[in-house]
Amino acid sequence: NRKNFPLFLKECEFRFNFGTPKEQLKILRKWCEI
Repeated sequence: NRKNFPLFLKECEFRFNFGTPKEQLKILRKWCEI
């Protein structure tokens, strides 16, 4: 799973950069729940 971590970060970065602030909040909330 460690191998996938950089990929995961890239995906998060991508979503964060291209999402709307509301989307970003939703995503952050999801991450916090994990």
